[in-house]
Amino acid sequence: MDDIAQAHNPAVPEFWLRKDPDSAFADMRREKAVHWHDEPATTWFPEGGRGFWSVVRFEDVVEVSRDQETFTSGLGTEIVDMTPEMVHIFGGMLNMSGAAHAHHRAIVNRVLTPRTVEALSDTIRAHAVRSIDRVATRGECDFMRDIVGDFPAQIICELLGVPVDDRARLVELTGVALSAYGTVQAYDAMLEIIAYAEGLVAQAREQVSDNASFLRKLLAAQVDGKRMSDHEIAVFFALLVTAGIETTATSIGQGMYALSLYPEQRRRWQQEYQDLAPRAVEEIIRWVTPVRYFRRTATRDTEIAGQPIAKGDKVVMWYTSANRDESVLERPEELDFSRPEDRHVAFGGGGPHFCLGAVLARREMAIFFEELFARLPDIEVSGEPERLHSNFVNGLAALPVRYTSA
Repeated sequence: MDDIAQAHNPAVPEFWLRKDPDSAFADMRREKAVHWHDEPATTWFPEGGRGFWSVVRFEDVVEVSRDQETFTSGLGTEIVDMTPEMVHIFGGMLNMSGAAHAHHRAIVNRVLTPRTVEALSDTIRAHAVRSIDRVATRGECDFMRDIVGDFPAQIICELLGVPVDDRARLVELTGVALSAYGTVQAYDAMLEIIAYAEGLVAQAREQVSDNASFLRKLLAAQVDGKRMSDHEIAVFFALLVTAGIETTATSIGQGMYALSLYPEQRRRWQQEYQDLAPRAVEEIIRWVTPVRYFRRTATRDTEIAGQPIAKGDKVVMWYTSANRDESVLERPEELDFSRPEDRHVAFGGGGPHFCLGAVLARREMAIFFEELFARLPDIEVSGEPERLHSNFVNGLAALPVRYTSA
């Protein structure tokens, strides 16, 4: 490793205990575009690993994202190497490439459409109102635990037909699966989610109602005469639940914290809510970058920004660094709703793996903040956030807030 990479190694759990890991990535960006990082044995991964290339600049992250022929997802999108079965369990279509990925994505795109999301708007608003009103008389609370914690979970669970009594356990499992991403504990959590989903899929198959649920629509959807199997749908269920719950909660929670750091942006948004909402939501997602990274594997000898990359090398795209790239954005560390364009990689850098749930996440955030400002207009952060210790999700465990009791 070069000196900068040795001083700032994101493979080490202690790196993610720093108050400002963004400054470490800034050091790496200034030094060069690509850094080699060793994977020593740690409490997270006791066996260590074979090392990886860190891609830290915006344009290079976009290049790697879009070139699936050279940088495949098929061998896993986690930093740690896994068995083929673990790769499948942790990501399903996320960890596919080429024709297999295109087929699964085409089926899902026939069911998870913008029209589907629009039809969920009333449900989203109802859950936003419920989440906020349940603490409205208290005057203070924990924003993450008391308000946001289960808001996106309820929406995803409504979409997937999860009974109300089962939802708390799914939220708990999602937290384990993502905060400890790639570990044995996370794998066990994913297995439990998939086993639960297989039961729901079996029930959906037996339903005789003409009012087809989302899962029944997935069972029926086909491309070129081929359908997804029950197990494949269960794995997709796990992917949608883990991605849809934690990342949206992270974006809203960190977004609230960002608004406290940049009050002038908040004032503008509250005064011009509908006009600014699309721009504000996109800028919050960029500023937060809820998923810190995804990995690819080189399928051939190649290079990135002049750095030779050997066939089989792991290449990690640090979205959290790319979204702070000074060569792309002025003052990238600031939240600014006046930015002229949406240049960020928080939903991926484009290409075949662009986030399937982006439309739903944007809608949830826009509706949630609209209801929050209407119901608790003077809500403010009243203390320091407690951050999740994770190399994968840029989440908050707690965020104290106060407001005038409603």
